[in-house]
Amino acid sequence: MRRLNGIDADMIYAETPTWHMHIGGLMVLDPSGAPAGSDFDGARRLIAGLAAELAPLRERLVEVPLGLDRPRWVQDPAFDLDSHLHRVTLPSPGGSRELGALVSEFAGTKLDRSRPLWEMWFIEGLEHGYVAILTKVHHACADGTGGALLMGRFLTTEPRPAPSEMSSVSTSEASPSDLQLLIEAVPHLAALPVRTAQTLARTATAIWRTARRPRESEGAPAAKPFSAPRTSFNRPVGVERSVAFTELPLADVEAVRQAFGATVNDVVLAVCAGALRLYLAARDELPDAPLVAAVPVSVRTAQEFASFGNMVSGWFANLATDVEDPATRLRDIRDAARSAKRVFESGAEDVVMDWARLPIPALWAAAAPLYASSPLTERLPPIFNVLISNVPGPPIPLYAGEARVVSVFPFGPVLDVIGLNLTVLSYVDSIEVGIMTCPELVPEVWSLTDYLRESLAELVEAASAQP
Repeated sequence: MRRLNGIDADMIYAETPTWHMHIGGLMVLDPSGAPAGSDFDGARRLIAGLAAELAPLRERLVEVPLGLDRPRWVQDPAFDLDSHLHRVTLPSPGGSRELGALVSEFAGTKLDRSRPLWEMWFIEGLEHGYVAILTKVHHACADGTGGALLMGRFLTTEPRPAPSEMSSVSTSEASPSDLQLLIEAVPHLAALPVRTAQTLARTATAIWRTARRPRESEGAPAAKPFSAPRTSFNRPVGVERSVAFTELPLADVEAVRQAFGATVNDVVLAVCAGALRLYLAARDELPDAPLVAAVPVSVRTAQEFASFGNMVSGWFANLATDVEDPATRLRDIRDAARSAKRVFESGAEDVVMDWARLPIPALWAAAAPLYASSPLTERLPPIFNVLISNVPGPPIPLYAGEARVVSVFPFGPVLDVIGLNLTVLSYVDSIEVGIMTCPELVPEVWSLTDYLRESLAELVEAASAQP
């Protein structure tokens, strides 16, 4: 039995009827090199072996009575792989749009909390003879890096046949009683005043460090929370989800990075910023103020690197969408990112996470739906406009059994008034981009993939003009 950490518990209690807190990954596989192809039974045996190896895949959520403490992960004595693994066939012609529609349908439903919080779909009928595996995992189980780690445990660097037999999964752990859970909650409740005092002290220290930090004399300043302009995708989200995905050449991103003395993350932010500017301008909705992105950052230590769960903080990025010239926009994003990282390193962003870890679950459970249904969501400016995550991926080809992984598209959740999420993963020589939104907020989600490619082309042209 494991107690959820503070951020994991927040992911559970932040969920509302329209706010789904799961992440996803879509792997497109080429089975042509496999002697017997890549069939559902082989994938089922691979996943059974993974579930037997990784205990978190067999754990279900147990909540403490009255919400007095964080929930626990306990081994599910009724774990059944067939409740998590499904087989579907894509409608003809099996292209990206058909695949995106199917993924959208699955992304719009919540995970069943009575069993381990993950599901997989084996999808057949893709064009070129490809197959796909869609994975959906609750954010309480893993962050973006944790999802990449899970992928790494499932995939190999060389083609290997699937196991010839199914792995057996069993557990002897008994579910805790309500009394046991309440008794364990007592010391955590007793420590709450001390934790509150410590958080107040860290907050004061972070404010002092930030105030003493020299002001930047040049370049765009770091973005501040609640400075974001409201856009059409900064409204309350609905139940349904829509997704799109695309690939961008990593060589182009690298060429832009070198030309402007930026980081890969700077270029990713600039590509997304240019795409959002093009999208909003086409709808005559481009605000005068720059959009602001929240950028999650992994804070895993070397000892925690192979662990699941959430070990993440973040900072706010000024996307400079009010700047017309792509080269100037990238420089502003680069300079603002450097400023934001200095604020992050001062501990200011960690304080926000400290406060997020502090409340007992009962307070979170009451506050999340209350906020979602209140008029504040429409009257207050959004904390930020969009989520943009950049997860480093493997630079070499991977295999699921004997099938080569062609593409890996990641998907992150949208929040209550933050109705757009762009998640990026590098794989071999590509930048894989997964877009998650709501159809009522971004009606033409696939247009964003066109704008992403156009934005990168603008930056490549600007890079070629640099000395």
